[in-house]
Amino acid sequence: MLDQLAASHLVGDLSTLAAARARTLRHRHDHLCAELRERLPSWTFEPASGGQTLWVRLPYGDAAAYAQAALRHGVAVLPGGQLDPTGGSHDRLRLPFVASPADITAAVSALAQAWQGYSGERVPVSLPAIAV
Repeated sequence: MLDQLAASHLVGDLSTLAAARARTLRHRHDHLCAELRERLPSWTFEPASGGQTLWVRLPYGDAAAYAQAALRHGVAVLPGGQLDPTGGSHDRLRLPFVASPADITAAVSALAQAWQGYSGERVPVSLPAIAV
C-alpha cells in the first residue's frame, strides 16, 4: 500500500499524463501518415485506430525482402509475416510512430530510398526469429 501511495504521489494525475501521451502519439501518427503519403504514395494504409503502430501494405514484392533493403539503408522494420500466425501478411510492414517527428521523417526518407532500389523480388532472407 505504501508503494502505491508513493507511486501515486510521484506520478501525480495519471489521467493528465495519459491525455498528454495520447496527444503526442496522435501528432506522431499524423506525422508518419503525412510523410508516407508524400514520400511513398504507392504504399497504402488505414490510419491507426489505437496502439502505437501503423500497418502498411506494399504495392508489390515481399515485406521480408524489403525489410532487408530497408536495413541496408539504416532502418529496421518488422515485416507483417513475422506477426501473422497464419503465415500471411507478406505484403505488409508494421511501422511504429513512437519516435520523434524528426526521427520519423529521417526513417521515412530512408525507407523511400530503399524502396527506389527495391525490385520486388522475393528472395530468401534472414531475420531474427523473435522481434519485440
